[in-house]
Amino acid sequence: MAQSLNALAVGALVKDTGTLYNGKPIIWKIADKGHTGYPSGAVTLITERIISLKCFDAIESGNSDGNRRSYGNNRWTLSNVRQWLNSQAAAGKWYSAQHGADAPPTNANVWSNYNEYDAEAGFLAGFSANFIAALLTTTHTVGKATVDGGGTESCADKIFLATCTEVGLSGDVTAGSKLALFSNDSSRLAYPTAEAVSKSEYTDGNFNVNSSWYWWLADAYASNSYGVRNVNSSGAMNWDNAYFGGDGGVRPLCNLSSGILVSDRPDSDGAYTIIWNRAPSKPSSITVPSSVRGGESLSISWGASTDEDGNLSGYILERQVNGGAWAQVYKGINRSYTDAITFGWTSVAYRVKAYDSAGAESAYQTSATRTVVNNHAPVISGTDSNLGTKTAAFAQSYSATDEDSGQTLTVTEYIDGTQKRSYTTTSGQNYSFNITAAEWVKLLNGSHTLKIVAADNYGGSATRTYTFTKNETEIELTLATPLTADDMVTKGIMSVVRQIPAGAKFTVEVCNNGNDASPTWEDVTQNVVSGSKFFLSNTTKTASAWGYNFRIKVKRGTATGDCFITSAGGNFE
Repeated sequence: MAQSLNALAVGALVKDTGTLYNGKPIIWKIADKGHTGYPSGAVTLITERIISLKCFDAIESGNSDGNRRSYGNNRWTLSNVRQWLNSQAAAGKWYSAQHGADAPPTNANVWSNYNEYDAEAGFLAGFSANFIAALLTTTHTVGKATVDGGGTESCADKIFLATCTEVGLSGDVTAGSKLALFSNDSSRLAYPTAEAVSKSEYTDGNFNVNSSWYWWLADAYASNSYGVRNVNSSGAMNWDNAYFGGDGGVRPLCNLSSGILVSDRPDSDGAYTIIWNRAPSKPSSITVPSSVRGGESLSISWGASTDEDGNLSGYILERQVNGGAWAQVYKGINRSYTDAITFGWTSVAYRVKAYDSAGAESAYQTSATRTVVNNHAPVISGTDSNLGTKTAAFAQSYSATDEDSGQTLTVTEYIDGTQKRSYTTTSGQNYSFNITAAEWVKLLNGSHTLKIVAADNYGGSATRTYTFTKNETEIELTLATPLTADDMVTKGIMSVVRQIPAGAKFTVEVCNNGNDASPTWEDVTQNVVSGSKFFLSNTTKTASAWGYNFRIKVKRGTATGDCFITSAGGNFE
């Protein structure tokens, strides 16, 4: 039976048989679980042994700091070892300059020409794809030298070194919090692997698999620009020159999800083996519309898959046309896809499967086969567009066509979503979408939409949309035909129901010779505003009969907000 990584105790050994360094699986030790500041739900691993001797950072011959020119740079964020630990690059390809004076750890740039590693592959190059995918990016703090501003700085890494604080030592600063694995000098003792001993150019009688050795920490020695903190062979704190590869034991850390599975018992190395990856479940459903039309788009969607390992990466959608071979049309994390249906296909079907980051795939979820209806949709002339600003009623011309013979086209017009009319049209004939004067006055100033929908009798349709802005700054209302008067009108009263905001000008005029070619208009605005009677002074006409009319004008001016007239009424004698 498998168990979760989180079920193991701090100090337990773990390995992935496919993750190698120096040709052997890396054996890790659980350093903590749910460590403060690390990714939520993470289990922290540290290599059981020192895996290699390497300098922290090479000498930087171009650095303005003389000590860094001679002994290397003690800043973790700029170090060679950080870059190497986090690289998957092939041999000789992992290094790139991290700052203007940076230099690779070549033979000439390390202490006494020992243990250069510029020509090595990146540390992650030996990791399995599963392990790389499982590595959690960890944001952590490290101590800086005084020359770099002192204190701590934050950085994010997949693979990293511990700080003094994390191994239970009192360094120059507090960086992070103590890992559960470390409690005393004895808990900090670390021994090199046989491969680390055999591959080291530096030799020492005490450097062997049975003797504890020095290993790097991530903190700078605050007092200078080149010293790096380390754990010495007794488990106590020490420091050494960054370019020194003799005492430079590398013992990296990483974080994995606590839900990763491991074997239920340890192997011959005393390590629990990581059990990678199970295939995702089959997508729960696939939905393909029953109506499929050639030459149009089709939206396919599918249900979610689950993955016990938590590494679901996406879905692969395949299409079958006319009963032929299946072909991939989509790959990605989305659970929907819009396909283009080629005119002339007779049938189409779809199937979908899930895949994870390790390449495992689910079974297929397959749709029913759909018949393709090959019908050309109507076409409406023109393009969707903005007609600009309109100040009066207008008409927009258009035509609807259908290349399929024998089709009946129904056209429906809408103003702001409200149907204006629906009629059967002749393909190719020009028509007008008319905004009448009566309709125009009902539209408020602002943005409006005209929509034309043409549909054929096989379900094909087309839509054309126009927008325009009504911007009428003046209102003028008058009677088309003056009111008949038996005699000369001498007085009257009027009421105008209105909303006239501040800044607008409101005027009311009346005349008693409304049948004349040039009526005599008299201003009665104040009488209307006050609700009082008005008296007309005109006593002449050129027309055969007297006629009463009124003229209401509103100019918006600087006013904002709604401005309208609802009704006008009154009496005259």
